[in-house]
Amino acid sequence: MDNPQELQVLQKLTDVFGKLNIIYAIGGSKASSVYGIVRFTQDTDITVQSFYHVADKFYDMLKDDFYISQHAMHQALKSRSSFNIIHLVTSFKIDIFVAADNDFEKQMLARSRKINLGESLEKPFSFVSPEDIILLKLRWYNQTGCTSERQWSDVLGVLAVQRKNLDFEYLKKWAARLRLNELLQQAISQSQT
Repeated sequence: MDNPQELQVLQKLTDVFGKLNIIYAIGGSKASSVYGIVRFTQDTDITVQSFYHVADKFYDMLKDDFYISQHAMHQALKSRSSFNIIHLVTSFKIDIFVAADNDFEKQMLARSRKINLGESLEKPFSFVSPEDIILLKLRWYNQTGCTSERQWSDVLGVLAVQRKNLDFEYLKKWAARLRLNELLQQAISQSQT
């Protein structure tokens, strides 16, 4: 994630989150690249707490620099789904996922970590924790019928690189609650070989 333009775009967006007190955490391939093995990706996934009360301000603060559909944003906030924005100058796409109202996603946002990605940046970014990116990737892998090699290799990469730093009790507890126990055990075994 060393593309300076992308980092500047993310800085601009996360500054807006900060001004509006919107809690966020970068996930997806960006997070698994930070914690595991770097993988090229053309977009960024960000989970946010619901911000319906400041949605119009959010739209107004972004509309000059980003393509953003006000209707899609409101629909995503209402249904707790996702919408995307595209930076007009760079065409960099950011998928924004509105956190579901459940214990896992609340915990995921609460456990986010601040990570500094460059000396030229004013502030660090908030990232999903390595345990939560493993769980998210396992959930996506399971939802695709266990066919996405990218999701699986991201999980294995984070497990291999972060092994000594992971909270395995937390991982196992949430894997059980999310019905991902078998996949987690399989990933742990495979990452050790």
